[in-house]
Amino acid sequence: MTNRDHERALELIMRRGTEEIAAPDAEWLEAHLGGCLECNDYAEAFASAARLMRTTTVMASSALVSSTQMRLRARAHELEEQRARVVLIALSFCLGALSSAASAWLWWRFGGWVAERLGLSQAIVQPGIMVFLLLPALVIAGLMLAFPHSIAQERWVMAWMGEHKGGTQ
Repeated sequence: MTNRDHERALELIMRRGTEEIAAPDAEWLEAHLGGCLECNDYAEAFASAARLMRTTTVMASSALVSSTQMRLRARAHELEEQRARVVLIALSFCLGALSSAASAWLWWRFGGWVAERLGLSQAIVQPGIMVFLLLPALVIAGLMLAFPHSIAQERWVMAWMGEHKGGTQ
């Protein structure tokens, strides 16, 4: 037998307990185990270890459970705040864009009047006013998305975790 056959057999033994293997692979494995004492011993040891793992009860300590629950609550709170923040960002961006567009129309008219009085080209003044009015909304939305976490929120969560645990982590 080649080393490649043994490697294939070991892989199939490990997969056999956790997932469905194809019928030709299962037949090949059974034939190989019948003729290879080393792989057969490995298969028996693997099955014995799997049975032992299924029968052994693993209990987490109460400190681990409470710590995990606390971190899970903190993460859920963080995700909820992040979701609410995205909605507020979208809403504020839309309202800002609408108010900018409405005021832009007024400034467009005013810019046309100023351009006419000063002898400037309206093709330059009016689009410049539009960009100038929309730019703050775009910058603020970009900054809010770039810095989603507040330092105060992180300090609050760490203080809350320390109070519930009886000290600092």
